[in-house]
Amino acid sequence: MKQRILLLFLLLALTSAVSAQNTKRSWDQGPLTWDDFTLLPSNRTGQSLLEYELGFVPVHDTIDGIKSYYHLATAYMIPGASWVTSNSRTPELLRYHQVIFDMLEVERRNLQRSLNSTDDPEEFREMLYASSDRLNTRVAEFRNLTNDGSDTTNLASVEQQVHQELSLLPAVYRPSYTPHPFGFISYFSLGASLPYGTMGQAFSPGLTIGYGFEILCKRHFLNLEAYLGELDARKDLALYGPNSSLLPTNLFVEKHAYRFITINAGYGFMLVDSPRIQLAPVAGVCLRSIGTLNKEAEHFYYDRFEPAVGLTFRLHFWRQNSFPQYSIFFGDKRISERESVSLHSKVILSYSSFPLLEGSPTGFNLLAQVGIAFGGRYQIVH
Repeated sequence: MKQRILLLFLLLALTSAVSAQNTKRSWDQGPLTWDDFTLLPSNRTGQSLLEYELGFVPVHDTIDGIKSYYHLATAYMIPGASWVTSNSRTPELLRYHQVIFDMLEVERRNLQRSLNSTDDPEEFREMLYASSDRLNTRVAEFRNLTNDGSDTTNLASVEQQVHQELSLLPAVYRPSYTPHPFGFISYFSLGASLPYGTMGQAFSPGLTIGYGFEILCKRHFLNLEAYLGELDARKDLALYGPNSSLLPTNLFVEKHAYRFITINAGYGFMLVDSPRIQLAPVAGVCLRSIGTLNKEAEHFYYDRFEPAVGLTFRLHFWRQNSFPQYSIFFGDKRISERESVSLHSKVILSYSSFPLLEGSPTGFNLLAQVGIAFGGRYQIVH
Protein backbone atom coordinates (compact mmCIF):
# COMPACT_ATOMS: atom_id res chain seq x y z
CA MET A 1 0.00 0.00 0.00
CA LYS A 2 2.81 2.39 0.94
CA GLN A 3 4.55 1.68 -2.38
CA ARG A 4 1.39 2.56 -4.29
CA ILE A 5 1.01 5.85 -2.40
CA LEU A 6 4.68 6.68 -3.00
CA LEU A 7 4.28 5.91 -6.72
CA LEU A 8 1.18 8.11 -6.85
CA PHE A 9 3.06 11.03 -5.28
CA LEU A 10 5.93 10.57 -7.74
CA LEU A 11 3.53 10.63 -10.68
CA LEU A 12 1.85 13.77 -9.36
CA ALA A 13 5.23 15.47 -8.87
CA LEU A 14 6.34 14.49 -12.39
CA THR A 15 3.07 15.77 -13.86
CA SER A 16 3.44 19.07 -12.00
CA ALA A 17 7.04 19.47 -13.20
CA VAL A 18 6.08 18.81 -16.84
CA SER A 19 3.13 21.19 -16.54
CA ALA A 20 5.40 23.90 -15.14
CA GLN A 21 7.88 23.41 -17.97
CA ASN A 22 5.12 23.71 -20.58
CA THR A 23 3.68 26.94 -19.14
CA LYS A 24 4.23 29.87 -21.49
CA ARG A 25 3.89 33.61 -20.99
CA SER A 26 3.54 36.03 -23.88
CA TRP A 27 4.61 39.67 -23.98
CA ASP A 28 1.06 40.96 -24.43
CA GLN A 29 0.11 39.61 -20.97
CA GLY A 30 1.81 42.61 -19.43
CA PRO A 31 5.12 43.42 -17.68
CA LEU A 32 7.05 40.68 -15.92
CA THR A 33 6.77 40.06 -12.19
CA TRP A 34 8.94 37.88 -9.99
CA ASP A 35 6.04 35.45 -9.76
CA ASP A 36 6.76 34.54 -13.40
CA PHE A 37 10.06 32.94 -12.37
CA THR A 38 8.81 29.66 -10.95
CA LEU A 39 11.80 27.28 -11.23
CA LEU A 40 13.60 26.65 -7.95
CA PRO A 41 17.20 28.01 -8.19
CA SER A 42 18.83 25.08 -6.40
CA ASN A 43 22.33 24.23 -7.68
CA ARG A 44 22.24 27.26 -10.00
CA THR A 45 25.07 29.73 -10.52
CA GLY A 46 24.34 33.43 -10.76
CA GLN A 47 21.42 35.56 -9.65
CA SER A 48 18.70 34.70 -12.18
CA LEU A 49 17.85 33.42 -15.62
CA LEU A 50 15.02 34.17 -18.05
CA GLU A 51 14.32 31.39 -20.55
CA TYR A 52 12.41 32.08 -23.76
CA GLU A 53 11.47 30.55 -27.08
CA LEU A 54 10.85 31.99 -30.54
CA GLY A 55 8.95 30.25 -33.33
CA PHE A 56 6.00 30.30 -35.69
CA VAL A 57 2.81 28.29 -36.12
CA PRO A 58 0.16 27.85 -38.81
CA VAL A 59 -3.03 29.53 -37.61
CA HIS A 60 -6.61 28.59 -38.38
CA ASP A 61 -8.63 31.73 -37.68
CA THR A 62 -12.08 33.06 -38.52
CA ILE A 63 -11.94 36.45 -40.22
CA ASP A 64 -15.19 38.14 -41.22
CA GLY A 65 -16.98 34.84 -40.65
CA ILE A 66 -14.66 32.90 -43.01
CA LYS A 67 -12.07 30.29 -42.04
CA SER A 68 -8.64 31.74 -42.79
CA TYR A 69 -5.12 30.31 -42.75
CA TYR A 70 -1.80 32.06 -42.25
CA HIS A 71 1.50 31.76 -40.36
CA LEU A 72 1.99 33.59 -37.08
CA ALA A 73 5.28 34.33 -35.32
CA THR A 74 5.26 33.37 -31.62
CA ALA A 75 7.47 34.27 -28.66
CA TYR A 76 7.17 33.19 -25.04
CA MET A 77 8.92 33.53 -21.72
CA ILE A 78 8.97 30.10 -20.03
CA PRO A 79 8.21 30.49 -16.29
CA GLY A 80 8.92 26.83 -15.51
CA ALA A 81 12.48 27.20 -16.78
CA SER A 82 13.16 30.71 -15.40
CA TRP A 83 14.51 31.30 -11.90
CA VAL A 84 15.78 33.90 -9.46
CA THR A 85 17.44 33.55 -6.07
CA SER A 86 15.47 34.77 -3.07
CA ASN A 87 17.90 37.58 -2.19
CA SER A 88 18.11 38.91 -5.78
CA ARG A 89 14.49 40.00 -6.31
CA THR A 90 15.26 43.70 -6.79
CA PRO A 91 13.39 46.17 -9.04
CA GLU A 92 16.58 46.83 -11.03
CA LEU A 93 17.11 43.13 -11.85
CA LEU A 94 13.45 42.72 -12.83
CA ARG A 95 13.81 45.77 -15.11
CA TYR A 96 16.86 44.11 -16.68
CA HIS A 97 14.84 40.97 -17.47
CA GLN A 98 12.00 43.08 -18.83
CA VAL A 99 14.40 44.57 -21.40
CA ILE A 100 15.34 41.04 -22.50
CA PHE A 101 11.64 40.21 -22.72
CA ASP A 102 11.13 43.34 -24.83
CA MET A 103 13.99 42.29 -27.13
CA LEU A 104 12.23 38.94 -27.59
CA GLU A 105 9.06 40.76 -28.63
CA VAL A 106 10.97 42.97 -31.08
CA GLU A 107 12.42 39.89 -32.76
CA ARG A 108 9.01 38.22 -32.87
CA ARG A 109 7.60 41.19 -34.75
CA ASN A 110 10.58 41.20 -37.11
CA LEU A 111 10.09 37.49 -37.73
CA GLN A 112 6.42 38.10 -38.53
CA ARG A 113 7.39 40.69 -41.12
CA SER A 114 9.81 38.16 -42.64
CA LEU A 115 7.14 35.43 -42.72
CA ASN A 116 4.89 37.79 -44.64
CA SER A 117 7.51 38.18 -47.36
CA THR A 118 7.46 34.61 -48.71
CA ASP A 119 5.39 31.44 -48.96
CA ASP A 120 8.25 28.92 -49.00
CA PRO A 121 8.37 26.66 -45.87
CA GLU A 122 12.12 26.17 -46.32
CA GLU A 123 12.59 29.93 -46.11
CA PHE A 124 10.41 30.02 -42.97
CA ARG A 125 12.87 27.78 -41.16
CA GLU A 126 15.86 29.80 -42.36
CA MET A 127 14.14 33.00 -41.19
CA LEU A 128 13.52 31.47 -37.77
CA TYR A 129 17.14 30.37 -37.43
CA ALA A 130 18.34 33.85 -38.43
CA SER A 131 15.96 35.53 -35.95
CA SER A 132 17.00 33.21 -33.14
CA ASP A 133 20.70 33.81 -33.80
CA ARG A 134 20.15 37.56 -33.97
CA LEU A 135 18.18 37.56 -30.72
CA ASN A 136 20.64 35.35 -28.84
CA THR A 137 23.55 37.50 -29.96
CA ARG A 138 21.79 40.66 -28.87
CA VAL A 139 20.83 39.23 -25.47
CA ALA A 140 24.39 37.96 -24.91
CA GLU A 141 25.80 41.43 -25.66
CA PHE A 142 23.28 43.00 -23.30
CA ARG A 143 24.15 40.57 -20.51
CA ASN A 144 27.82 41.29 -21.01
CA LEU A 145 27.17 45.05 -21.06
CA THR A 146 25.22 44.92 -17.80
CA ASN A 147 27.20 42.12 -16.14
CA ASP A 148 24.04 39.94 -16.05
CA GLY A 149 21.98 42.79 -14.65
CA SER A 150 24.39 43.83 -11.89
CA ASP A 151 25.58 46.99 -13.68
CA THR A 152 22.66 49.29 -14.53
CA THR A 153 24.78 52.11 -16.02
CA ASN A 154 23.65 51.46 -19.62
CA LEU A 155 20.28 49.93 -18.78
CA ALA A 156 18.22 53.07 -19.49
CA SER A 157 19.74 53.72 -22.94
CA VAL A 158 19.21 50.12 -24.09
CA GLU A 159 15.71 50.16 -22.68
CA GLN A 160 14.86 53.33 -24.61
CA GLN A 161 16.23 51.91 -27.84
CA VAL A 162 14.19 48.71 -27.51
CA HIS A 163 11.01 50.68 -26.71
CA GLN A 164 11.56 52.77 -29.83
CA GLU A 165 11.86 49.61 -31.94
CA LEU A 166 8.64 48.27 -30.45
CA SER A 167 6.81 51.48 -31.34
CA LEU A 168 7.82 51.14 -35.01
CA LEU A 169 6.65 47.53 -35.43
CA PRO A 170 2.99 46.44 -35.42
CA ALA A 171 2.18 44.36 -32.36
CA VAL A 172 -0.59 42.20 -33.84
CA TYR A 173 -0.73 40.57 -37.25
CA ARG A 174 -4.06 39.45 -38.63
CA PRO A 175 -4.38 39.38 -42.43
CA SER A 176 -6.88 41.57 -44.22
CA TYR A 177 -8.15 40.85 -47.71
CA THR A 178 -8.84 43.08 -50.71
CA PRO A 179 -10.83 41.34 -53.46
CA HIS A 180 -9.04 40.97 -56.80
CA PRO A 181 -11.15 41.28 -59.98
CA PHE A 182 -10.40 37.73 -61.14
CA GLY A 183 -12.00 34.49 -59.98
CA PHE A 184 -13.18 31.13 -61.25
CA ILE A 185 -16.01 28.63 -60.76
CA SER A 186 -16.50 25.08 -61.96
CA TYR A 187 -19.66 23.04 -61.44
CA PHE A 188 -21.21 19.62 -61.94
CA SER A 189 -24.96 19.18 -62.24
CA LEU A 190 -27.83 16.82 -62.99
CA GLY A 191 -31.15 17.75 -64.51
CA ALA A 192 -33.52 17.40 -67.42
CA SER A 193 -34.08 18.78 -70.91
CA LEU A 194 -37.72 19.63 -71.52
CA PRO A 195 -38.79 20.33 -75.14
CA TYR A 196 -41.94 22.35 -75.91
CA GLY A 197 -44.02 23.06 -78.99
CA THR A 198 -43.92 20.73 -81.98
CA MET A 199 -40.41 19.79 -80.90
CA GLY A 200 -41.96 18.39 -77.72
CA GLN A 201 -44.29 16.33 -79.91
CA ALA A 202 -41.26 14.86 -81.70
CA PHE A 203 -38.98 14.17 -78.70
CA SER A 204 -39.57 13.26 -75.06
CA PRO A 205 -37.84 15.00 -72.11
CA GLY A 206 -34.36 13.71 -71.42
CA LEU A 207 -32.16 13.37 -68.34
CA THR A 208 -28.89 15.32 -68.44
CA ILE A 209 -25.52 15.47 -66.74
CA GLY A 210 -23.43 18.62 -67.10
CA TYR A 211 -20.15 20.32 -66.37
CA GLY A 212 -19.35 24.01 -66.69
CA PHE A 213 -16.59 26.51 -66.04
CA GLU A 214 -16.66 30.28 -65.49
CA ILE A 215 -13.95 32.95 -65.51
CA LEU A 216 -14.91 36.02 -63.48
CA CYS A 217 -13.80 39.63 -63.65
CA LYS A 218 -15.54 41.68 -60.97
CA ARG A 219 -19.25 40.96 -61.60
CA HIS A 220 -18.78 39.90 -65.21
CA PHE A 221 -18.04 36.36 -66.33
CA LEU A 222 -17.68 34.15 -69.39
CA ASN A 223 -18.91 30.60 -69.16
CA LEU A 224 -18.53 27.43 -71.17
CA GLU A 225 -20.60 24.37 -70.31
CA ALA A 226 -21.56 21.04 -71.80
CA TYR A 227 -24.52 18.76 -71.12
CA LEU A 228 -24.93 15.13 -72.13
CA GLY A 229 -28.34 13.48 -72.16
CA GLU A 230 -30.62 10.89 -73.65
CA LEU A 231 -34.10 11.26 -75.12
CA ASP A 232 -36.67 9.15 -76.98
CA ALA A 233 -38.31 9.89 -80.31
CA ARG A 234 -42.08 10.11 -79.94
CA LYS A 235 -42.72 9.30 -83.61
CA ASP A 236 -40.91 8.29 -86.78
CA LEU A 237 -39.13 11.28 -88.26
CA ALA A 238 -37.29 11.32 -91.57
CA LEU A 239 -33.97 13.12 -91.71
CA TYR A 240 -33.41 14.49 -95.22
CA GLY A 241 -29.94 14.65 -96.69
CA PRO A 242 -28.34 18.07 -97.24
CA ASN A 243 -28.16 17.50 -101.01
CA SER A 244 -31.71 16.33 -101.48
CA SER A 245 -34.90 17.54 -99.88
CA LEU A 246 -36.83 14.47 -101.11
CA LEU A 247 -34.88 11.40 -100.04
CA PRO A 248 -34.46 10.61 -96.34
CA THR A 249 -31.02 9.33 -95.34
CA ASN A 250 -32.01 8.12 -91.84
CA LEU A 251 -35.01 7.87 -89.58
CA PHE A 252 -35.67 8.83 -85.96
CA VAL A 253 -37.63 5.78 -84.91
CA GLU A 254 -40.46 6.03 -82.39
CA LYS A 255 -39.52 4.95 -78.82
CA HIS A 256 -35.85 4.57 -79.71
CA ALA A 257 -33.27 6.32 -77.51
CA TYR A 258 -30.96 8.99 -78.92
CA ARG A 259 -28.01 10.80 -77.42
CA PHE A 260 -27.80 14.57 -77.42
CA ILE A 261 -25.03 16.98 -76.49
CA THR A 262 -25.59 20.65 -75.69
CA ILE A 263 -22.64 23.05 -75.53
CA ASN A 264 -23.31 26.57 -74.27
CA ALA A 265 -21.01 29.58 -74.46
CA GLY A 266 -22.21 32.84 -72.98
CA TYR A 267 -21.73 36.04 -71.02
CA GLY A 268 -23.21 36.69 -67.61
CA PHE A 269 -23.47 39.47 -65.04
CA MET A 270 -23.82 39.00 -61.27
CA LEU A 271 -26.93 40.87 -60.19
CA VAL A 272 -26.27 39.59 -56.66
CA ASP A 273 -22.74 38.69 -55.53
CA SER A 274 -22.98 38.59 -51.74
CA PRO A 275 -20.95 36.47 -49.30
CA ARG A 276 -23.76 33.89 -49.35
CA ILE A 277 -25.64 34.20 -52.65
CA GLN A 278 -24.90 34.64 -56.35
CA LEU A 279 -27.62 35.38 -58.90
CA ALA A 280 -26.76 36.03 -62.55
CA PRO A 281 -28.56 36.14 -65.91
CA VAL A 282 -26.65 34.61 -68.84
CA ALA A 283 -27.01 35.05 -72.61
CA GLY A 284 -25.19 33.25 -75.38
CA VAL A 285 -25.38 30.58 -78.02
CA CYS A 286 -25.66 26.81 -77.76
CA LEU A 287 -24.72 23.99 -80.09
CA ARG A 288 -27.17 21.08 -79.95
CA SER A 289 -26.11 17.77 -81.46
CA ILE A 290 -28.40 14.72 -81.64
CA GLY A 291 -27.14 11.30 -82.70
CA THR A 292 -28.20 7.68 -82.71
CA LEU A 293 -27.48 5.29 -79.86
CA ASN A 294 -28.62 2.24 -81.83
CA LYS A 295 -25.50 0.38 -82.99
CA GLU A 296 -27.43 -1.37 -85.73
CA ALA A 297 -28.60 1.90 -87.30
CA GLU A 298 -26.47 4.08 -89.51
CA HIS A 299 -24.34 6.43 -87.43
CA PHE A 300 -25.32 10.08 -87.83
CA TYR A 301 -25.54 13.44 -86.03
CA TYR A 302 -27.88 16.34 -86.39
CA ASP A 303 -26.31 19.69 -85.31
CA ARG A 304 -27.94 23.04 -84.72
CA PHE A 305 -26.78 26.42 -83.34
CA GLU A 306 -29.43 28.07 -81.18
CA PRO A 307 -29.70 31.29 -79.16
CA ALA A 308 -30.00 30.72 -75.42
CA VAL A 309 -30.66 32.71 -72.26
CA GLY A 310 -30.42 31.48 -68.70
CA LEU A 311 -30.37 32.24 -65.00
CA THR A 312 -27.81 30.96 -62.49
CA PHE A 313 -28.32 30.80 -58.73
CA ARG A 314 -25.77 29.66 -56.14
CA LEU A 315 -25.89 29.38 -52.36
CA HIS A 316 -22.46 29.19 -50.67
CA PHE A 317 -22.48 26.76 -47.76
CA TRP A 318 -18.70 26.53 -47.19
CA ARG A 319 -15.96 29.15 -47.60
CA GLN A 320 -12.35 29.59 -46.54
CA ASN A 321 -9.33 31.79 -47.23
CA SER A 322 -6.27 29.76 -48.26
CA PHE A 323 -2.70 30.31 -47.04
CA PRO A 324 -1.29 33.52 -48.66
CA GLN A 325 1.12 32.92 -51.52
CA TYR A 326 3.21 35.21 -53.66
CA SER A 327 2.19 35.38 -57.32
CA ILE A 328 4.16 36.93 -60.17
CA PHE A 329 1.00 36.82 -62.28
CA PHE A 330 -0.63 39.30 -59.88
CA GLY A 331 2.33 41.65 -59.72
CA ASP A 332 4.33 39.64 -57.18
CA LYS A 333 1.76 40.27 -54.46
CA ARG A 334 0.56 38.03 -51.66
CA ILE A 335 -2.52 36.28 -52.98
CA SER A 336 -5.11 34.15 -51.25
CA GLU A 337 -8.10 32.33 -52.73
CA ARG A 338 -11.48 32.77 -51.10
CA GLU A 339 -12.55 29.22 -51.87
CA SER A 340 -16.20 28.24 -51.77
CA VAL A 341 -18.44 25.23 -52.25
CA SER A 342 -21.97 26.08 -53.32
CA LEU A 343 -25.33 24.62 -54.16
CA HIS A 344 -25.64 25.33 -57.88
CA SER A 345 -28.82 25.60 -59.94
CA LYS A 346 -29.38 26.84 -63.47
CA VAL A 347 -32.15 27.11 -66.06
CA ILE A 348 -31.42 27.66 -69.77
CA LEU A 349 -34.06 28.48 -72.34
CA SER A 350 -33.15 28.01 -76.01
CA TYR A 351 -35.09 28.14 -79.25
CA SER A 352 -34.82 24.96 -81.33
CA SER A 353 -35.71 24.31 -84.95
CA PHE A 354 -35.06 21.25 -87.12
CA PRO A 355 -35.66 22.22 -90.76
CA LEU A 356 -34.14 18.98 -92.11
CA LEU A 357 -36.56 16.81 -90.11
CA GLU A 358 -39.87 15.75 -91.53
CA GLY A 359 -42.51 18.16 -90.27
CA SER A 360 -39.81 20.70 -89.25
CA PRO A 361 -40.44 20.55 -85.47
CA THR A 362 -39.74 23.83 -83.70
CA GLY A 363 -40.14 25.17 -80.21
CA PHE A 364 -38.40 26.09 -77.01
CA ASN A 365 -36.21 23.79 -74.94
CA LEU A 366 -35.86 24.30 -71.20
CA LEU A 367 -32.78 22.83 -69.53
CA ALA A 368 -33.00 22.71 -65.72
CA GLN A 369 -29.97 21.66 -63.66
CA VAL A 370 -29.07 21.27 -59.97
CA GLY A 371 -25.61 20.43 -58.72
CA ILE A 372 -22.55 21.56 -56.80
CA ALA A 373 -20.07 24.34 -57.64
CA PHE A 374 -16.46 24.86 -56.59
CA GLY A 375 -15.13 28.38 -56.89
CA GLY A 376 -12.50 30.83 -55.84
CA ARG A 377 -12.10 34.58 -55.81
CA TYR A 378 -8.52 35.83 -55.75
CA GLN A 379 -7.66 38.32 -53.00
CA ILE A 380 -4.67 40.50 -52.18
CA VAL A 381 -3.48 39.84 -48.63
CA HIS A 382 -2.17 42.65 -46.41
